[in-house]
Amino acid sequence: MGLKSIVGGTVVTMDPDRRIVENGVVVIEDQHIAAVGPASGVLSPQGGDIIDAAGMVVLPGLINCHTHVPQILLRGYSSNQHRGVWDWLTNVVHPGLAVYEPSDIRTAALLYSVEAIRSGMTCFVDNEDSWPDRTQEAIGQVIDAYRETGVRAMVARMMFDEKPDQLRDLIRSLQAQEPQVAHVDLWHATEQLLGDVERLIRTYNGVAGGRIQVWPSPVGVICSDRMFETSRRLARDNGTMWTIHLVQGPAGAENPGPSSTEALDLRGHLDSRLLASHCVGLSRGDIRILKAAGVKGCTQVVSNCFLGMGMAPVRQLLEAGLPLAVGTDDVNCNGTVNLLSDMKILALVHRALANDPSTLPADQVLEMATVNGARAVGMEKEIGSIEAGKRADIILVDLGHAQMTPTHHLPSALVFQTYGNEVDTVLIDGNIVMRNRRLTWLTAAEERALYREAAERSTRISLRAGIRAR
Repeated sequence: MGLKSIVGGTVVTMDPDRRIVENGVVVIEDQHIAAVGPASGVLSPQGGDIIDAAGMVVLPGLINCHTHVPQILLRGYSSNQHRGVWDWLTNVVHPGLAVYEPSDIRTAALLYSVEAIRSGMTCFVDNEDSWPDRTQEAIGQVIDAYRETGVRAMVARMMFDEKPDQLRDLIRSLQAQEPQVAHVDLWHATEQLLGDVERLIRTYNGVAGGRIQVWPSPVGVICSDRMFETSRRLARDNGTMWTIHLVQGPAGAENPGPSSTEALDLRGHLDSRLLASHCVGLSRGDIRILKAAGVKGCTQVVSNCFLGMGMAPVRQLLEAGLPLAVGTDDVNCNGTVNLLSDMKILALVHRALANDPSTLPADQVLEMATVNGARAVGMEKEIGSIEAGKRADIILVDLGHAQMTPTHHLPSALVFQTYGNEVDTVLIDGNIVMRNRRLTWLTAAEERALYREAAERSTRISLRAGIRAR
């Protein structure tokens, strides 16, 4: 990869001083940032690749702390609409995932990577729940795709081994409503699931020069104590984080028995390596427990709106000093892979809920998608800001668009004015994966072919699973 210099842009460093450097220079040596500062004080080394950022904002790559990549091939079906979460899982998501072929999983990962890179997302936590019976093959397909695309990914293998009676009865009643669907039971024996995730960690954790990590992901209320305990140990022993779905929505028929923060604490299942996603409706007591345990949090505002599942108390979590990040969640309960657009929705929804326009200023939202995201994935010393010594995960956002004109306050422009297609150039680990809106690892013709292939595969998946397209 060698030497590179990004010159002429305005560098939003997100460093501890939140410096914004006009006419800045960022020098990159291989995977790392060697220097950053104004052009008057930082020289571009001779012989290196010069990346012209004039008229652009130079920003740390965006970090999506909760998503489910394979579901991208289930995007857009009307059968996703107007369903509670367990209806959606039982009659759409799980049947769809169960009929994926290996090549479907790979295509999904490639398509997701394209959309992520094009919207400035350099790192994401991928909660993988396809193919529980063929875990090694499924995750192998995903990781091979990520190696090819150059993204930074935390592949979190989802696991659930307990089905409470209330949930069992609910699922049966939902299945009976749509007998044409090829229903599937994704619950498996504890030892099988834990054995699978241990093998995945041994095989893949740290591959691609450290860009790929493998995490345990016990889902939450539908997991045993043994699964929680082993997940904690595996994360500790392998130097990774682990993640759960913590309170996806209010208790009720569509979300039976959400995990209790207090109960998890009493059972010893909270620690500083845990990334807890959703966090809907937490009390102040819950927040104190999470803060004391060092838990990191993530909110998925768009998917919570899509599924009508309530909201995390974002302002209270941030005021308590809990590292709170943001995630897009499943593409088929969001619509896009676009953290820029999700940031705007995040700010606006919580201002409306609080009846307070000072809630979630743009600077704070931008922190959630960069430095807080880095803390949430356990990489705050390596990514999330543009500082010497950190890995070169950097994006260039072009201000030369109607919606970006005028630009007076850069954080506000990035949060409230961007569509997502303003991202011009993306570097991950010092490698240029997109330059001047052109992917470096995929030709334009190959990209168009990927879109056609993904659409065709999506149709075949719905037919095999019996999912209603309209």
